[in-house]
Amino acid sequence: MKTETIDTLATAGSRTTGGGAVVGFLGWIASSQAIGLLGIGIALLGALVNWYYKREANRRHADEHQLRMARLRRGMDSDTDLGTLGAEE
Repeated sequence: MKTETIDTLATAGSRTTGGGAVVGFLGWIASSQAIGLLGIGIALLGALVNWYYKREANRRHADEHQLRMARLRRGMDSDTDLGTLGAEE
C-alpha cells in the first residue's frame, strides 16, 4: 500500500473513533442513569451551599451574642440595632 493510503485510513479510523466516543457520550447523557447522577450532583451542590451559609449565619449570631454580652457586662442595655434577642431569621 502507498503511504498516502495508509495515512488516509489512519485518519478515517481516528475520526471514526472520535465520532463513536461522542455518540457514546451523548447516549450516556440521554440515559436515565446519567440523569440520576446529575440529580445527585445538584443535590450535593445545594447541600454544600446551604451548609456554607448556615455556618456564616451561626458565626454572625455568635458575634452578635458576644457584643450583647459585652454591653450587659458594662451595665448597658442589651437592645441594639443588631436586632431583637431570640429572633429567628
